[in-house]
Amino acid sequence: MKDLKILFSPSEDKNFIYKGSSNPKFGFLDSLLFGEDLRTNRMRILESYLEVLRKSPSSEVARIFGAKKLVGKIGIDTLNACSNLDSANTIESIFLYSGVAFKALDVASLDTTSVEFLRKNVVIFSNLFGAILGGDKIPYYKLKQGEKFANIDIVAIYKDFKTHLDSLLKSSEVLDLRAEFYTKAYKLTFPHTKIEFFKNGKENGKENSRKSTHFSKHYRGLTLRHIAQNRAFEVPFKLIDTKQSGFARILQYEV
Repeated sequence: MKDLKILFSPSEDKNFIYKGSSNPKFGFLDSLLFGEDLRTNRMRILESYLEVLRKSPSSEVARIFGAKKLVGKIGIDTLNACSNLDSANTIESIFLYSGVAFKALDVASLDTTSVEFLRKNVVIFSNLFGAILGGDKIPYYKLKQGEKFANIDIVAIYKDFKTHLDSLLKSSEVLDLRAEFYTKAYKLTFPHTKIEFFKNGKENGKENSRKSTHFSKHYRGLTLRHIAQNRAFEVPFKLIDTKQSGFARILQYEV
């Protein structure tokens, strides 16, 4: 039986965990997925990120953070935390993110066995640290999806990950729950499964299924939660259709 790996997107919203910067600089990098092999790659990217935060005008920093400007104590605290991420305290990635999908996942309410499954089987596609496991410990950071810094974008960050990810995933059963933005960073070139969610409605008195995009993050989180609880590829919604597109088997569910 193949090992199940679930590919998942990060979220821009995160729990603010920063407490100080007393750890060895970049000491956490070796413990990340593909640690020593990609340490140099990650350090180059992180050093560029830190240089921009430490030397750029506040308007440039605000752009990277996805804000119009750095405002008050929250802005100062965020900048301080991100500017010191090389030696900051860390937390497992599944506990750091707090966006819509992660609220639906609600990892804090899961039993120990389910959490352990998430630690080992979920690969999160960070737009700063690259691919990491759910159990990998990283510091708080902030980077608006799609924003470049020092001419580095998501494609550049993942350029050196492809060979390593291919090696990890080709022998596994892969469920790709990532948002489209992250599928462009690393493209799967072997068989895998994707999921689409459809809402049922009525139009002119007839049933009409519409692809749900607005709430898709929420349903991805619920799906991941259900899989973690069962330690198997089971989806808590009604399957209404399947189709094949290239390497992807696409399962369509009614929500």
